Amino acid sequence: MGLRLHRRTFLRGACGVGIGLPVLECMLDDHGTALAAGGDLPCRYAIVFAGQALGGDGYAKNENRVAGNSFIEEGHFIAPAEVGAGYTLTTPLMPVADLRDDFSIVSNMRIPWNAASTDGGAVPAGGAFRDFHGGGCSPLISGMRSTAPNFTANGITSDQVVAGFNPGSLYDSLVLRAQPSWYLAGSSYSGRQYISYTGAGAPVEAQVSPQNAFTTLFGNFTPDNEDDAARLEFELRSRRSVLDLITAKREAILGRVGAADRMRLEQHFDELRELEMRIGAIDPGGVAACMVPPDPGVDPMIGGDNAGSGSDSIGTNTGYSDEDLRAQVLADLIHMAFVCDLSRVATLQVTVFQSHMNVWQLSNDLGLPIRADQHEVGHNGDADNRAQIAVSTILGWHVGIWGRLVRKLKETTEGAGNALDRSAIVFMAEAGHGLQLNDGASPNATHSVEEMVQLVAGRAGGLQPGKHIDTGGAHPVQNLISAMQAVGYDGDTLGEVSGTIPELFG
Repeated sequence: MGLRLHRRTFLRGACGVGIGLPVLECMLDDHGTALAAGGDLPCRYAIVFAGQALGGDGYAKNENRVAGNSFIEEGHFIAPAEVGAGYTLTTPLMPVADLRDDFSIVSNMRIPWNAASTDGGAVPAGGAFRDFHGGGCSPLISGMRSTAPNFTANGITSDQVVAGFNPGSLYDSLVLRAQPSWYLAGSSYSGRQYISYTGAGAPVEAQVSPQNAFTTLFGNFTPDNEDDAARLEFELRSRRSVLDLITAKREAILGRVGAADRMRLEQHFDELRELEMRIGAIDPGGVAACMVPPDPGVDPMIGGDNAGSGSDSIGTNTGYSDEDLRAQVLADLIHMAFVCDLSRVATLQVTVFQSHMNVWQLSNDLGLPIRADQHEVGHNGDADNRAQIAVSTILGWHVGIWGRLVRKLKETTEGAGNALDRSAIVFMAEAGHGLQLNDGASPNATHSVEEMVQLVAGRAGGLQPGKHIDTGGAHPVQNLISAMQAVGYDGDTLGEVSGTIPELFG
């Protein structure tokens, strides 16, 4: 009889280290659609968040300014002109062109608000208080109305609801953030760094260190005695691979599984080692929980605060901590955690609400150097590069991080399909591009909860991706409820919002 392993098998080695394994053939039934020990293959749910709007303040979706030249051109706003499967890819979607059949675009959503009153008591159910940015936070992530311009959720968020009925083997949920600093002198996060809440006013602190996230997830670093703990710390500080600590167990299992499982395990170990090497190049930046010292010479440091207005006076070496690398690594960690069933739920806040991350280096790498911080990109801070193309360039970078996770799940064989087949991976931005929330009148505003767009990837629960859905004004939380249902949620409400986007399933 061939080797049979339980889905939650770990390879235990020196120093109390345990490495989770991916789904292997020897864990499945004969059809490759369920676990041999009984039960379905795991479903995964994730949200990737961008702290920005979808268009430039005061500019229509087809208005652009690049290198000092203004022009009209369609196709740069994230939502395509066409609905259904035959849509034309837009600028923010170009980084995920290869995945167009694996996700749907859910557009023309809005959070309700009271145009006749700025009183907190007049906010409708699931609605936004008339002061952006804070007024849009709670209804966007929890479905509960905001009654003040505070960056807080007034109820539990979707990820924590899903974590309650769909826990992983070690962690109910992962809460990660790529932007490690606020960057704006004279102020602070004030709640902008949270997108996960266990209840009203109860945020979950995000892990911002890729190094610590890796150690926690893939080393199971809880040695039973002080000698093992001391040895483990020495091994990590000397940058020895965690895979070296399970050598005997690794070789033993490779010799006992079939050819297909052996290839899958080798790939799994190679990916873990690649993650270790990339994480080793990141400076923990003085994060208090960090256990590993930085390597000399090549580590990206946490950027200092931006100076001046966040636009023309911005420095090109402040306000950026290589969020690109950090976000990529964190996306890879989520992928590996999902594959190992360490967790089935994750949030990745690439940038915080009202983000002041300096986009100079990032946008320069993308071919459109913008001298502004992320918030000011939406407010047209760069006189020469502004409006829709500029905003969509930075939005597209965020979409690319989401796409990295989606792509890796798709490339991971699992049972008779791949890991994306049982996943619902959502991308959301902080704001839309419509009437200004504050004055209720100005069009084409970044401070808007109208014309909001989200992306949903995966095929969990009957999701049928590959199309653009114009919802005609649905609440963005209805999209989250749909994704929640895809991974097993048996309700149809989050906060004060009920209903789904039926077109996602057919």
